[in-house]
Amino acid sequence: MSATLKRIPRETEVEEVFGKILQSPEACGRLEEIFYDRFSEENISPDTRSQHFAKALFSAYENQDISALLLEICQRSMFDLLREAYLIPKRFHGKAGDNPVLLTDVDGNKLETGNRTISSHEWNKYQEILKNHVCAPRSKIYLADGYDIVRRYTDDLDIKEDYVNPKRGIFILYALPDTAALGMSEAQAYAIIWDAFQQIQKCALSAMVYYGQETGLKNERKFDEIGVLLPISQFEKKILHHLTEIDGIVLASREELMKKAGKDSLEL
Repeated sequence: MSATLKRIPRETEVEEVFGKILQSPEACGRLEEIFYDRFSEENISPDTRSQHFAKALFSAYENQDISALLLEICQRSMFDLLREAYLIPKRFHGKAGDNPVLLTDVDGNKLETGNRTISSHEWNKYQEILKNHVCAPRSKIYLADGYDIVRRYTDDLDIKEDYVNPKRGIFILYALPDTAALGMSEAQAYAIIWDAFQQIQKCALSAMVYYGQETGLKNERKFDEIGVLLPISQFEKKILHHLTEIDGIVLASREELMKKAGKDSLEL
């Protein structure tokens, strides 16, 4: 019996987010560029010239799974490509997730980080930001490590995830209304925050933006979260300036979401 590809969770209701991308020549260009870059010969696994490729191809065809095929030929699923092209945020799995890894708690205290060391410079920068930035309602600042995620198929056609390009920075996390309660898929929620995400990228190009649907819980009510990590090594003296800009962008987007969800959809 031939091996079967491990299925990537299928994204649903993607038309709106793709509609946003198709309306933007710049976004289409970025997606094309990242696809051909990842499809270049130097990024193709040697296994794709062997029986491994044939198994992956036929399994993807049988299941009508374009993400499975893309993962085999360029080590990215469809939504991985969108994230890498800065067209949708990275997926946020909550405060205890693996990406980003929070190094401080909600009160600004250091967490147990195992073999992760925090330099005096990084800690002093974090303390400086805590002291000088007044957080907007339902937002908090953390010190965190963020990553890009690269996925690939093993010889047994299982999916292996590698965490690459680590960035340590100031991570600001905002609460948003619960879009799942409105019957929205994650892809539909991406479409709603798409404009805000693009604005964040324009004001802080190398920021790492994360979004999680129903990753927060307060008073037994779930809520969505959007977070922005500003790498210290890249922003250094401009973090406070960018945080002020990002506050304005996210709060305006949150207000629009609350108009759709109702004013009582998020306790501020």
